[in-house]
Amino acid sequence: MNAVSQLFAVLAALIYIVVFPLESFFLRHPAAQKFLSTPAQNVPAVMMWAIPTGFRNLLIGLGNIAGVVAVNTGYLVVGYTLVVYCCANMVLSGATMGLADWLGHYPKKGDSIPGTLGATVPPLIALAALPF
Repeated sequence: MNAVSQLFAVLAALIYIVVFPLESFFLRHPAAQKFLSTPAQNVPAVMMWAIPTGFRNLLIGLGNIAGVVAVNTGYLVVGYTLVVYCCANMVLSGATMGLADWLGHYPKKGDSIPGTLGATVPPLIALAALPF
């Protein structure tokens, strides 16, 4: 696995791991609400899925890191499989933020753009760079 794929796989993992505590533990804090485009009045309604979503982000991020470690310790098939699966999951699930925005489920049109880009671009670059 080339350095570009590894770099962007790890970057994607770090983004997902950093977002995990914001969603799972700090969503009641105004800074986390602003970062996640979640109005304070919506927090009680979204907590039931914010916690599992945060943990899913943690696990998928750790999967990416495990894949990069596996590649670098000689377990190429395992490593590639983990990175491809985790990055594909990140790209496809991250893009659903844009879909939710397009369908009008964000406070303002376009609020999902930074999150959607942060969640999808690094893993997409990691996947696109794999064949090189």
